[in-house]
Amino acid sequence: MMDADLTLRTILRAILFPPLGPLLLAGIGFWLLQGLGWMRTARALIWAGLGGLVLLSMPVVSDQLARAVEVDPPLIGSIPAADAIVVLGAGVRLSGEGPLGASLYPKSLERLAGGARLHRQTNLPLMLSGGRLEEGPAEADLMQVTLQQTFGLTARFIENTSRTTHENALHSAQLLLPRGLNRVVLVTSSVHMRRAEAEFRHAGFTVIPAPVGVVGPYRLSVSMWLPRTNALDRSYDALYEWAGYWVTWVNLHH
Repeated sequence: MMDADLTLRTILRAILFPPLGPLLLAGIGFWLLQGLGWMRTARALIWAGLGGLVLLSMPVVSDQLARAVEVDPPLIGSIPAADAIVVLGAGVRLSGEGPLGASLYPKSLERLAGGARLHRQTNLPLMLSGGRLEEGPAEADLMQVTLQQTFGLTARFIENTSRTTHENALHSAQLLLPRGLNRVVLVTSSVHMRRAEAEFRHAGFTVIPAPVGVVGPYRLSVSMWLPRTNALDRSYDALYEWAGYWVTWVNLHH
């Protein structure tokens, strides 16, 4: 079960970011329509909420939001000297068809594939980081089973107690730094890398960023203007990570 702090953060996250955030804005506008003297404000809120939701669902908008958060290019070619590869989890979905009664979300699988590729290229020890937020197995435990079954590899280190990016960094430091492994290749989603890198540097690591899921080159076509659910997901991730980065920055500097 999640503690009160994580529960509050989850609720705020749902309220402030799409799709619920814009819908609530539009809902307030419709509610204000019932009163007198609020017509302009009500219409502005409705247009902002519904119009914003449509815009955030367009790939041309979501890609630009993601590019604004991304700071590191993909790690391609020769890999700088490092001590270990750390792969961060991105969520678990309960599923009767997966190992341990659950399956990894696509972003977790994408990160795991990136870590497996780098391990084969460098033979550096792998560490999987991610705990349990609600019911089901810890992220790192499920990632280990998936890594073994899908990629034929086994991670040397498992950190299965963290619930946030901040805890990912602290708990990884507790396992790796005493062993002299302080220079790590960090694998996570491109929009998450800026925040994760800041946390891991603050925990005492030298970080070599290896982002996955980097937005491709800018292109303009009819399909880029058509709303899609995956574009809304990307907008959500980008907005959340932008806000999360500045919250992290404030916390680390005060």
